[in-house]
Amino acid sequence: MARVRTPVAIPDVRRIRATRAIVNLDAIEANVRALRTALPNTCKLMAVVKADGYGHGAPWIARAALISGASLLGVATVWEGQTLRAHGISAPIVLLGSIDAAEAESACQTALEITVADETLLVAVQRAVRSQAHKEPMPVHLKIDTGLRRYGATAEAAAALAAKIAADPLLRLASVFTHFASADEPSDPFTREQLKEFQQAVATIRADGAPLPPLHTANSAGILTGMGTHYDIARAGIALYGVPPSVDVALKPGMRPALSVESRITRIIPVAPGDTVGYNRTFRAAAPMRGALVPIGYADGYRRALSGRAWVGIDGRRAPVLGRVSMDQIVVEVPGEVEATVGDVVQIFGGGEAAAAPSVVDMAELMGSNAYEVIVGLRARVPRVFIRNGEVVAVSDAIRIGVEK
Repeated sequence: MARVRTPVAIPDVRRIRATRAIVNLDAIEANVRALRTALPNTCKLMAVVKADGYGHGAPWIARAALISGASLLGVATVWEGQTLRAHGISAPIVLLGSIDAAEAESACQTALEITVADETLLVAVQRAVRSQAHKEPMPVHLKIDTGLRRYGATAEAAAALAAKIAADPLLRLASVFTHFASADEPSDPFTREQLKEFQQAVATIRADGAPLPPLHTANSAGILTGMGTHYDIARAGIALYGVPPSVDVALKPGMRPALSVESRITRIIPVAPGDTVGYNRTFRAAAPMRGALVPIGYADGYRRALSGRAWVGIDGRRAPVLGRVSMDQIVVEVPGEVEATVGDVVQIFGGGEAAAAPSVVDMAELMGSNAYEVIVGLRARVPRVFIRNGEVVAVSDAIRIGVEK
């Protein structure tokens, strides 16, 4: 397994911020193995670790995925790819989306595989490759827009781009792919329409004489429903982290969430009838109760939309959020039967049913959003503590970026 280059000891986790995210690498590895079993042996698995591994910590997720069955990695930005390289990861890294033409040179210098969808970026890649000494042709990927209407070449333009890549001795057409718009809605026929358009575009590329590279269409929902998995590569994003793509697409047996967030009580607050809590006094107590101050807020990614709606878990009981979520703190009601004290653990979300905290899916519903936004919205000032076999193996926070065994 690739290692972070800073050879320092794991810090005592008691000395980092009480509000922290716990990332279970065993869960990531189990999820990858489950996804692999859903694919043909001939199909490679790409682990999508953009957005800092969907908020989990990209270098650690990437390594866990690679040792458990993934063959290549997907990111969105050049910086994300460079970060993985800086952490000693040598596996193929594909830039799945658009980048600025001016970034092509730095991407090539870091051996990142660029996805093109127009001639402007392709020319920039050709120029960058010629300015550097590469022993092997630079892998370049081609994305076709089959209806999502984001990044991608039109089906008509794709064949010409493929031919230009194939004709350049310094480039290698590494794959041709598309992205589904609604694979997480299995009843929507649009996914089959996209597959049909993709097949037609690929047939045109083949007819024009360009060597046909590996093909891929399946995202997480595609893998879990079997749509597009007959191709050479499949891309696992949200499912890699143990979160279902939608309520209509279930995870495979053995898959589970890898992320939970916890904090600690910093103050017990007596609340009398008539007392108000938080900014703008949106909560007023009707009876005596105890409040618990918890140091997490919207600057950590705990959204203000959760004000007065969400709950946390204290000692296996639900503790409702009282009043407004502040930038750095919330106040929750201590359940009457719980003898809470300063320093007690608070489960913010995740952690399973016993934690009594919301799941990632619950959080998405409370926020009026989706699970993706919940996990990628967790801010960098929340330390990530990585565990394997019940032991801390790495910590990443604002001071100790990349500290691990």
